[in-house]
Amino acid sequence: MWCVQKTCCGIWYNRRAMRIIPLDATHEVSAVLETIRIIKNGGVVIVPTDTVYGIIADAWNEKAIDRIFKIKMRTAEKALPIFVSDFTMMDKVAVANESLKERIESFGSVTAILPARGWVPLSLRGGSLTVGVRIPFHPFVKKILETFGSPITGTSANTSGRGPYTKIGDVIDEFEGGMEPDLIVDAGDLPPNSPSAVIDFMVSPPRILRTGALPKHKLIELLNNQAE
Repeated sequence: MWCVQKTCCGIWYNRRAMRIIPLDATHEVSAVLETIRIIKNGGVVIVPTDTVYGIIADAWNEKAIDRIFKIKMRTAEKALPIFVSDFTMMDKVAVANESLKERIESFGSVTAILPARGWVPLSLRGGSLTVGVRIPFHPFVKKILETFGSPITGTSANTSGRGPYTKIGDVIDEFEGGMEPDLIVDAGDLPPNSPSAVIDFMVSPPRILRTGALPKHKLIELLNNQAE
């Protein structure tokens, strides 16, 4: 059952109780404003990213973080990565010198495991001293980060052991009838992809924890080039 609702920020459509707003030329501004309104109020939103659909919330809001764990049915010892707009924002959550930032930048879409700042919520770190940080390239997520002005969570939109998803229908089916996000931003089907690569920069040489969208041989080549 589908219906259309008009809000202060534009028009979205409902699939039963789930709120969905299309990301297109007509609704882009509305989608940005509504997403920011929700995360400012401690809510949770599913958005397209440069890899797969992700679920975002204010990285400093413990209640929102707890809700993501419940929605994803994820155990508390598993950390949640953080999205930042740039290396200046990265400095708010992690410790990295200029040389390390250059190395991270050379990998493109990568989640970097780095020493966490002491004020990063333990729930995001899985109780460890490290944090996973990524600078996403999707224009919608970049706009959210730049406008919101603070780090957000950046984990894939799926329940534990399932997904990740690039097709919007799969995302909707995954959460319909269970614990639902406050909003889904519908950008249609994304190009087939995998989550970002995860590289642990806490060790030397850095260790590949997940290859993600980049082939393993390419990651190894980049690491070897940096070691020379």
